[in-house]
Amino acid sequence: MLVSEKEPLLPQLERAGVLVDYQCREGYCSSCILKLLRGHVIYPTEPLAWVQSGYMLACCAIVKSDIEISFL
Repeated sequence: MLVSEKEPLLPQLERAGVLVDYQCREGYCSSCILKLLRGHVIYPTEPLAWVQSGYMLACCAIVKSDIEISFL
């Protein structure tokens, strides 16, 4: 699936029919956490939820390279 750097990953996954749990869409709750197996993402605004290394918040992560993810 091709994704853009113009918006967070979550809405792009939703348009592709991939369902991801979420609640806040703002980086507060970490409901949308995914395991980042490979690749690089950035956060334009640092999320308030703590994100362990090797994981990402789909609601606010901007994809900056090819990625491989695992759904929890």
